Amino acid sequence: MPTRGKLIVFLGPVGVGKSTTIRGLTQVLKANGLKVSTVLIKAFHGPSYVLWALMARILGVESKYAPWFMISRSGRINLAKVLATISLYLDTFFAIPLKLLKITLLRNSGYYVISEEYLYSTLFDYIYPDFDSKMRGRLMNIPIRVLNTLATRYTPDIIIILVANIPELRRRWIVRGYGDPQLHYILAQYAFLNGFLCRFNNVITIDTTGLNVKETLTMVLKVVYGNL
Repeated sequence: MPTRGKLIVFLGPVGVGKSTTIRGLTQVLKANGLKVSTVLIKAFHGPSYVLWALMARILGVESKYAPWFMISRSGRINLAKVLATISLYLDTFFAIPLKLLKITLLRNSGYYVISEEYLYSTLFDYIYPDFDSKMRGRLMNIPIRVLNTLATRYTPDIIIILVANIPELRRRWIVRGYGDPQLHYILAQYAFLNGFLCRFNNVITIDTTGLNVKETLTMVLKVVYGNL
């Protein structure tokens, strides 16, 4: 029977370097003979994204920003509430259980599974105050409780939070053409993750301010190899 693999989760704001770091980590682990697979668990992706993107196209509110953001900004609040409720149910009772099943099967087969974002990010996106005040209704309470239970039960082996100071994030957003992805959202996400994850002892925070890709990856490798 193969040695059980591990689940390594990367969290952090847009532009902090999660995707780049995951690519580098995947290459290094594979080069060292380990079996590696990557996943993404985040709100409004998969079937939910298709739903929002299709509706945005029908309404003619497409842009470089996320369709759920644009539909809400266009003033169609009631429609956004309906779409948000459908998305939450799709994520909680369909997309996420399938991904958790995939992760479990891969780990049992000896794979190291690297997840960009995770249940914690999904939960935050659905209870984020600005979004919540416009979208949330009684129908959303049940799946949110289910997500909270899943987030507590399915704990990764290693949780790595990549952070950077605000000037550094702004610089990276400009370089990568992101614009300004809602600073208040980033700050609220930091606070939520710190509060929710303080109960776990496998959380490592890495400040990437002033670090290049190689330096960040070196720090991540120290954490990962120290927990293999």
